[in-house]
Amino acid sequence: MQSEGRLRVNAVDWLSLALVIVGAINWGLVGIGGFIDANWNLVNLIFGSIPVVENLVYLLVGVAGLYELYFAYQLYSAREMPSKQPT
Repeated sequence: MQSEGRLRVNAVDWLSLALVIVGAINWGLVGIGGFIDANWNLVNLIFGSIPVVENLVYLLVGVAGLYELYFAYQLYSAREMPSKQPT
């Protein structure tokens, strides 16, 4: 993950970030919809007719959230390590 004092991100890092953002937006819409008595759960609206796919999306977003905790720890660790300065 780290090379020469720089943090390297890969496709899994970007995919998990995208899933967490999608999940956060969806939960925000669910919250807003709750105030106006509307179903704005986009995952349910798109995949509600296929419960297995809907549950798989929720599972992937949850796993992505856990991965982002690990990634945040890696970012913190990279920040704490002194970078090598050329002499």
